[in-house]
Amino acid sequence: MRIVIQKFGGTSLRNLNKQSDFLKRVKEEARTGSRIVVVVSAMGRNGDPYATDTLINQLINISSEIDPKKKDMIMSVGETISAAMVSHLLESEGLSSEAFTGLQAGIITDNNFNSAKIIGTNTKKIQDCLEKGIIPVIAGFQGATKDLEITTLGRGGSDTTAVALGGALNAERVDIFTDVPGVAVIDPKFVPDTNYIDKISYDDMYRLSIAGATVIHPDAILLGKQYNIPIRILSTFAGEPGTTISRDKSSLKITGAGLKIQENEYVISVIFNVNYRDEIIKKLERFLLNEQKYTVNRSYSDNSASIVVKNENIAEFLQELYLNFIK
Repeated sequence: MRIVIQKFGGTSLRNLNKQSDFLKRVKEEARTGSRIVVVVSAMGRNGDPYATDTLINQLINISSEIDPKKKDMIMSVGETISAAMVSHLLESEGLSSEAFTGLQAGIITDNNFNSAKIIGTNTKKIQDCLEKGIIPVIAGFQGATKDLEITTLGRGGSDTTAVALGGALNAERVDIFTDVPGVAVIDPKFVPDTNYIDKISYDDMYRLSIAGATVIHPDAILLGKQYNIPIRILSTFAGEPGTTISRDKSSLKITGAGLKIQENEYVISVIFNVNYRDEIIKKLERFLLNEQKYTVNRSYSDNSASIVVKNENIAEFLQELYLNFIK
């Protein structure tokens, strides 16, 4: 039985209806004969009715001092609503489906509320659905302790849910659908014409992720490596093949650049192939010599360079870095 996990982010689930691109993606995979497990995030972004930040604000409006257990309880609601609505939509289109909370799906976590870690999975209910040709729709981002306390997995935790289930079910791959066509070489908010990476190793993707590339949760990457399960990052709204994360290493000299804000400065981490370290550092030093007005500091490791840039210069610097060094 070929199993594929399809995870859909919040922007993919806005305005759910029978013309939704989300529905097209599920139907396309179903036509290949795959048994599908759908994992969903809360619908939309901050300001949308069931988005995670919107729900948290309901508590903050009462008091900013929030018990972590209560915060987890309200944060889990968005994904639960998504699971029910997505499952109902699939049923209305003739695709048998059943909705599950994280607890019902067998996601067991530690008791680190608001940022729990998955410590076990019991996929019997999901496997029963798959054997009957039913599509399970799982509320991502959430689970429960052994004492049945509701927990959440931290921001981006639906990615972790998807890969954990993929590993437990011995799935062929995990597809993470979002609003971008893959992993960008550099932040597309600052460099809209950036290229996207075709393939990247788990290790390089993890480095990019902890350096600020937010397209996938770092814990999901580590689980992917642990289970050796391919993960694809691709757009719900376009037909590009996306980025595949696996053991295969990229042939590129420079993999990409992550970006993090730190007080009044940005830290740019350029990830590169260690085999070309000396060549890349020389090239980067020549580039930085002409860009001294932007930079505050820089340092190097075996496979990355860290560049500190003032806030007010970040957009101009990233454009120059991409056009004259990375591209």
